[in-house]
Amino acid sequence: MTVQTSWTPKLVLDPVLRDEAHFANEDYAPYADDLAINPEMFRRYHSPRDLWDWRQLAALLLGDVRGKDLLDMACGMGEESVYLAKLGARVTGIDISDVGVASLKKRAAFHHLEITALEMRCDPTSFPDGSFDRIHGLGILHHVGIEAGLREVDRLLRPGGLGVFLEPLGDSATVEAVKTFLMKHARFLGNFDRVTDHEHNLTWREVRAATERFADVRMYPFHLLYRVKRFLPQSWLDALRRIDSGLLALAPRLDHFAGGVVIAVRARNRHGS
Repeated sequence: MTVQTSWTPKLVLDPVLRDEAHFANEDYAPYADDLAINPEMFRRYHSPRDLWDWRQLAALLLGDVRGKDLLDMACGMGEESVYLAKLGARVTGIDISDVGVASLKKRAAFHHLEITALEMRCDPTSFPDGSFDRIHGLGILHHVGIEAGLREVDRLLRPGGLGVFLEPLGDSATVEAVKTFLMKHARFLGNFDRVTDHEHNLTWREVRAATERFADVRMYPFHLLYRVKRFLPQSWLDALRRIDSGLLALAPRLDHFAGGVVIAVRARNRHGS
């Protein structure tokens, strides 16, 4: 077992990214030594079957990753990096959080996996063109800006390579205004996620514009009623996601109110097709 830790220069961040890294470090620090993986979560990546769950759909879209060079873009503490490495991918995880990257290194060693873990920004990265067969990202494009993020994804993917991203949507101005009000003035009502001042939930217009550069694009909306999950018992959540899946299938125009999207892109070949 080897954890790849090749030397890289000290990461230099602008004020916004320093703030983002500090925010992430605060979030990760209490859990940085929790190295075990969640067996049920790994099952979702290993044997995806419930496509009302956006993680399982994302795993299905990534396909067979055995022997593939895979970038986990903004890997956080590396849970997904470990799942994908256990499935046979040659995983590189990058993040601007030194706490997250250190946690991934420890997690890789704990699970006897070869994973490259690097402190690196993703807009752009320091990798050569065409470095990866697969790129995975969970909640990163809305931080760095989807145009800049997918431009780098396009550069890094080999011909025909796949990128799969799970991102928050905020297409409805009314829903976003209500959410902003609750998060500012009524946090006592539920366990709201912490967010930075710099992140921006994506709109469908932004997603469609940024994905035009790819040979093939698939977009799958998620999370209508599921957006109120913080007010409901945990035991209700799977049923809520099933209902959401049914509603979006029956009435596709409800995607305007979706709270999340899985984006799958395939790189063009060298001749542009």
